[in-house]
Amino acid sequence: MFPVREIRRHWGKALAALFIATQILFLGFLVYNYSLQPKTENNNSTYITGLKDNWELISVETKKTNIDTREKISNLAAKYKSDPEYLHYIIQVEKTFKLEPCDLLALIAQESGFKPQTHMDGGSLSYSTTQMKMPTAKTAYMAITEYYNMEIPYPTDELLREDKNYAAFLAGGYLRYLNDTYKNKYESYTAYNFGIGGRMIFYQNNGHFKSPYAIKVASLGESFVKYVGNEYDSINKDEVNWMDVAAVFKKGAPEKII
Repeated sequence: MFPVREIRRHWGKALAALFIATQILFLGFLVYNYSLQPKTENNNSTYITGLKDNWELISVETKKTNIDTREKISNLAAKYKSDPEYLHYIIQVEKTFKLEPCDLLALIAQESGFKPQTHMDGGSLSYSTTQMKMPTAKTAYMAITEYYNMEIPYPTDELLREDKNYAAFLAGGYLRYLNDTYKNKYESYTAYNFGIGGRMIFYQNNGHFKSPYAIKVASLGESFVKYVGNEYDSINKDEVNWMDVAAVFKKGAPEKII
């Protein structure tokens, strides 16, 4: 009986080994067969790759954000009875010079309510929506062309008087220059209003740069955030090409920016 039992045990081991070997061969065949099949592209990868260059692929949520933002800015324009497309243009200038959201919007709102007007002020003309005088315009031109390496037309009476887009672009570059120089928004606003020399006279008389003008502009900027708010950073995320903004000077009317 013992030899029979021993034979059965050996047969059992042999069958088990054969079963395991069969499973390994079968698994290997499946892996090999899968490797021979053609690979299909991932649709999500295609979508992400195409998103940068094909704006038709922008998600519905992003489109809704842009629409909501346009509506909000249109409400701000209605408050000032101004052209909403001009406000969109100003936002594009803010992005071009990497200003804080509503920084330039608030300044131009304080200066003119977004309405172009040229009038005599203190013996010299203040131009357009930014109320910038010719000497300041020339300083802004110098900063934009020399410090920020942008080519724009030289300021003239006609250009400042007739082109509110050019005026806004100059003001955006000048405000960036002031911010880079002083690192303080109140000092920058006060310098814009009183002039670079006038800001120091204000400081000598008051011991700070928080002029009523600067406080008003800062307050306006904070109140305007609800019109661009959280959407500001999600619209036009790609770095703005200043040439696209400057090109508007030649067209006579602001483009639809957002």
